[in-house]
Amino acid sequence: MRIVDDLAHFPQALNYPVMTIGVFDGVHRGHQVILRQVVKRAQEREGTSILLTFNPHPQKIISPNNAPPLLQTEHQKNRILEELDLDMIVCLPFTRKLSLLTPADFAHQILHNHGIREIHVGSNFRFGHRRSGDIETLKSLGPEFRFGVYEIEPVYFRGTRISSSYIRNSLREGRVALVRGLLERPYQIQGTVVRGSGKGMELGFPTANLDSENELIPANGVYVTLAHLSGKTYPSVTNVGVRPTLHERAQDSPVVEPHLLDFKENIYGKWMELDFCFRLRAEKKFTGVNELKKQIGRDVEATRKYLRRIHERV
Repeated sequence: MRIVDDLAHFPQALNYPVMTIGVFDGVHRGHQVILRQVVKRAQEREGTSILLTFNPHPQKIISPNNAPPLLQTEHQKNRILEELDLDMIVCLPFTRKLSLLTPADFAHQILHNHGIREIHVGSNFRFGHRRSGDIETLKSLGPEFRFGVYEIEPVYFRGTRISSSYIRNSLREGRVALVRGLLERPYQIQGTVVRGSGKGMELGFPTANLDSENELIPANGVYVTLAHLSGKTYPSVTNVGVRPTLHERAQDSPVVEPHLLDFKENIYGKWMELDFCFRLRAEKKFTGVNELKKQIGRDVEATRKYLRRIHERV
């Protein structure tokens, strides 16, 4: 998969370019339907499948205070796009100047000038200054700029249309099992293991303090997780929160602490990816350390039971 970060580097004379356009944050099931259609059409015409996307998220330029936290890092997003067999990502730097383009200017400067033949987008597609263009606008511009426009119907899960905002809200509520269905994979954060307070070791349940690169962490609570470390996967139970029982100072953001089951290696400084599978409970303050230790033991056993049940289904 080729990644182009500037229109000046857009390859010339591509064979039958088929494109979709959007941020595609999360690359959820609805996004995947669009992308698979783009790949299929390009393969049928021996052409090139292209995603035109933007960095940063347009809202971070247009209205920074209202910009949503992203569901993925750029690395996570590109890895999933490559797995979908996409040929090319064109990642445009989103600027104030770009945001001021009218729908017609956008179609002329970015689509027509680069020979795009087909555009496949969802029914809620918007483009141009103040999001003034929609899919009907794009269809009306098609004949002039020589591209066809194809509408992809939204995808629903349990009666609700799948969207990135729905996934964000679900994560804020800790509903990671639901999010797994919306993404067709567990929600994952990634980062480096750093030194923490060492309280987990004192409790008999050593934890890895994960310095996450992701903008959105699931709600405070205790989760069944899978930790990916140095090419191997380890069952784990993860606390996300502020550790109220240990009377630590208030923190601006929650700490992510996975306890890897039956694991004793030193992993400080190692890179870790953490899949959130199921929420066991909310974070709470216990009356003392002994009660907390007993509850962590129950959380570990619940994690083993959950993962064993999932393994038996496979």
